[in-house]
Amino acid sequence: MIFDWVAFFEYFPRLIRAAGVTLQVSLLSLGLACLLAPLLALARLLGPKPLRSMAQGMIEVVRGLPPLVIIAFAYFALPKVGVVLSGFWCGVLALGLVGAVYAAEIIRSAIESLGCGQLEAALALGFARWRAVLEILLPQALRRILPPLTNEFANLIKASSLLSVISVHEISQVGQSLIFETFVVIEILVQMAILYLIIIGSVTILSRRLERGLGA
Repeated sequence: MIFDWVAFFEYFPRLIRAAGVTLQVSLLSLGLACLLAPLLALARLLGPKPLRSMAQGMIEVVRGLPPLVIIAFAYFALPKVGVVLSGFWCGVLALGLVGAVYAAEIIRSAIESLGCGQLEAALALGFARWRAVLEILLPQALRRILPPLTNEFANLIKASSLLSVISVHEISQVGQSLIFETFVVIEILVQMAILYLIIIGSVTILSRRLERGLGA
């Protein structure tokens, strides 16, 4: 098999532009996930029973569905209720929600893994339950949260490839289009792999630095 370097460099600029879209979608969905996940986790841990049940129900429903179904639902169902978003923002919303529910379970599990002794001691000292969780348990749980959270965020970036089905011009969609247009397969697949490895590798490196900063 001969690798066509001319084709490799000819089509790479289009995929680099698509990587910019992938990066935007990934960062925005990660930001949304980071915003929603602690709220869902704390709702399950500290909320009144109706709120805990709602949060748990939402988590179970989203975890039980493939990300592709969530993406399609956001793209096709939201306009039916008057919410019209572009494919880009539907992708951000869907991936952010998927990331949030998995991250919420990671946060909740990490806090509960610390045991009830510290919480009981804080309550005995007069701390409110929410204050004990936020000020005592959560800072300790961060060391346990980061490694699995990094894996989930990497999976979320890879899931951005599913946005090709709603015509978001990210790496996979542009790569598939190039393959159908040019019949250059191996070179374009290599380019796609390189770009995904760069993006996900950057997230992994950043996470490891954060872990070292926390003394993990």
